[in-house]
Amino acid sequence: MSSAGPLKQMIRQFIDEIKAVSGVNDCALVSTDGILIGKSFEDSLSAQSFGAMCATMIASSEAAASVVNIESTLWIVVKSPKQSIVLVPAGERLLIAVTADNDANLEGVCARLREIGERIGGAL
Repeated sequence: MSSAGPLKQMIRQFIDEIKAVSGVNDCALVSTDGILIGKSFEDSLSAQSFGAMCATMIASSEAAASVVNIESTLWIVVKSPKQSIVLVPAGERLLIAVTADNDANLEGVCARLREIGERIGGAL
């Protein structure tokens, strides 16, 4: 019996948990190399591109922080007029990427995603 079934189920559970965070519209679980691991997005092509771009953003933020001697990134928020993109590391090899409403408590969203990210990092 393959372990792919339980792994897919675990990823789906994490995606469902992330999506249930108040204010989160859609989410993706992405490797730090930009490979899409799981998603709630309908459009597969857009989700793949989104995942790759998010991995690039988090890698760039880590590099920029390192240059100016700042600790590792806790989260990144890209804010537009109505929605934001929130990126949170999930262990050493993964990240959580979500779209969230700006009227949500974004700091609370980030804190909750960090909790989930720590569990993901330990499990995957």
